Amino acid sequence: MKIIMVIIICFGANCQAIWEKQYYPTVEECVTASASVKQYMMDVYPNSSGEIHCMAESEFNDYYQFLKEGGKPSVTVPNPNAS
Repeated sequence: MKIIMVIIICFGANCQAIWEKQYYPTVEECVTASASVKQYMMDVYPNSSGEIHCMAESEFNDYYQFLKEGGKPSVTVPNPNAS
């Protein structure tokens, strides 16, 4: 399986999606690699928000198509009322 790390970074309401050209063989390896990416992004862009997703190639292709058709990347807004 090919897994792609997708990083969504937002500065206020302006968000962008970036991804690596590298594939990971498993979701677990992608998640492990994402820890250092997360720390780097937090250190370099402390006033931003973001998310990192590890997507299967087919899921990434759908997301890429969404972006090509004018879709805008966004982060999941936490629900403060969720338990």
